[in-house]
Amino acid sequence: MTKKQKYLNSEAHGYLLESDACALLIKELERVCTKFQRRIDKENAARQADFDAAMEYHSENEIQDAYGWELITEAQYHAYMDLFHRGRQALEEHAPTVSELALSIARRVIYDLESDQREFAFSALTPEQQTAELLRAEKARKEWKEHIARLKEQQGQIVKWEDKDGTSMLTL
Repeated sequence: MTKKQKYLNSEAHGYLLESDACALLIKELERVCTKFQRRIDKENAARQADFDAAMEYHSENEIQDAYGWELITEAQYHAYMDLFHRGRQALEEHAPTVSELALSIARRVIYDLESDQREFAFSALTPEQQTAELLRAEKARKEWKEHIARLKEQQGQIVKWEDKDGTSMLTL
């Protein structure tokens, strides 16, 4: 929460503390995500460098000659042959690395923590504030759907759907 309030209700205060704890964890996990993203960028740069090195060879025979004359290692030979055969596809469609998987997991954890943070902050509200917040969120959701429907209508792609209260709207 951006605005700090002191609550006399200890239960609400507890929810706010948990919300703040989630915010702290989110901040730290975003820092870790940044580190993983840098590592992924380095891995991609290394793959690009290998691709560029493999593409310097004009044929499979040149790669085999370089391996035969021990100019490249066996691992490089196999990697270069794969890159030579598959081309750019080998770069773009590689198996996920440990860093990419770790980043994906960290982002899922952040998403879950953000959801928990919103839930704790909502639980700290009074019943009247909760009702007002639910109404505001519903209004914002409907406005967003109407906005998307207008954009899609402008593109000429219209599909009809019904809201849970039975009103018909246009969207894609």
